[in-house]
Amino acid sequence: MSTVLEKIIKQEQNPYKVVLFIKGIIYEAYNQWAYLLIYKNYKVLMKKMNLKNFFIGFVSFTSLQLSAQELTLNLSQYPNKNAIIVAIHGIRKDTLGKVQLDQNGKGVLVFKNKQAQAGLVNLTIKDKAYLSYDFVLSPSESPILICDMEYVYPQNTKILHSPENDCLDRWFKNVVQYKQKISINQELSKLYNPEDLFFKNLTIEKQMVEKQLQRLTDTISQSNYFAAKFMKFKLAQEEILAKVWENNEQRTIAKNYFTQIDFDSLYCSSMWFAIINSCIEAYVKESPYYQTFGADVVENLKRIKNQQVYEDLIDATSSVTEKFDWNKDEEVIVDFIIKDNRIKNPKEKLLKLLQSHTVFIGKKGPDLVLTNLSGNKSTTTVLKTDQLNSKYSLLVFYKSDCGHCETALAGLKSNYQDIVSKGIKIITFAADTEQETYKTTAASFPWKDNYCTFDGLSSVNFKNYAVLGTPTMFLLDNEGIIIEKMATVEQLLTWMKR
Repeated sequence: MSTVLEKIIKQEQNPYKVVLFIKGIIYEAYNQWAYLLIYKNYKVLMKKMNLKNFFIGFVSFTSLQLSAQELTLNLSQYPNKNAIIVAIHGIRKDTLGKVQLDQNGKGVLVFKNKQAQAGLVNLTIKDKAYLSYDFVLSPSESPILICDMEYVYPQNTKILHSPENDCLDRWFKNVVQYKQKISINQELSKLYNPEDLFFKNLTIEKQMVEKQLQRLTDTISQSNYFAAKFMKFKLAQEEILAKVWENNEQRTIAKNYFTQIDFDSLYCSSMWFAIINSCIEAYVKESPYYQTFGADVVENLKRIKNQQVYEDLIDATSSVTEKFDWNKDEEVIVDFIIKDNRIKNPKEKLLKLLQSHTVFIGKKGPDLVLTNLSGNKSTTTVLKTDQLNSKYSLLVFYKSDCGHCETALAGLKSNYQDIVSKGIKIITFAADTEQETYKTTAASFPWKDNYCTFDGLSSVNFKNYAVLGTPTMFLLDNEGIIIEKMATVEQLLTWMKR
């Protein structure tokens, strides 16, 4: 192809035709070598036109790369309908734009701002819940999406002028085809003895297909297209993370993968939750990597460039640490966030997470604000945590209608005598908003220190201890120092045995 183009450049008498010809090639293929051909043969072109005209021609030629990002829709079955394009970012969906299709189902969506990077987007039609079509949208492409059928899916939809989608479609089909051949080959091999000639032929064929698959995998790995990144996420999910539950060797592979993930690209892939959720298994208690999750998250945060991705990964991983009570991992993450100082105005959950840094293990617990009810009146006192007059104090934050709280409270009641024998004083704080609900629950407690301000999770002690969810328990020593943070009675009993 390169030789043919050079002949055209040298032989074509009309230089503008040369420019337009190469422009068309780049529009279809985006091959960088086509640019190089112009530079390589610029003397030939300049002999056919003066420098000024060549510059104008070249600007025209390169204008494709500088033009506004557009998406043309041709959906003949949806005349006069509203088409909506939504970008999939992490677990969120952000609307990129809407376009009113004409009487022929045609419309052009011109994006005010180009995407920061390529990613997976979703096409829907208002009031047509069954229509949902995913494809790649790149800031360097202005594709044309065509479908003449009511149901839009890959088999009946064309996307023109999009190398991203062409590659994704081709790569995906080839990977599936190669894997199916290998699978069928393996099943057939079970029917023959290793000495049989057909078995040997099957072995040769399998090796050949595996080489083809490996070559394709290598091609995907070397490509800079988002389609290649998406394919690598799909392959990782199928070949690496699908096995993470098997043994520690697979957990090691999954852990190593987690520390190398391109989260900026994963964020735009629709696989954000699936990939992160699968990697978590590498850090469970049975794994040799237990309590290293926080450190690995920090290393990933250091590599992330996009601020929104940075904050959303913090949100996702803090949900993990909260769900599994990985308090030490949470401390590592929060400590890094504070020192990194990339988040200037934290909000909601992230703000609470940062505030929780003040109540980490090894630090003095905030003093307690105690509210006592007497008829229609209430009195408030402040009790310093270094004056609780007990060897240990267990601060329990709960809510009466919380299922996990009911389990924790039942465990505290059934083990109360053992707990007291260890010198542990129980103090409970309720996030209830109804007095009768609180009184009914607290009446069954064998301990006397029960408090509630009826402000829910906004109660002063919940805020001071940055309680994100219930139940949450803090174990303090006689000097008010937090020595453990836990969410289950089992964790408390394990500590008591130690």
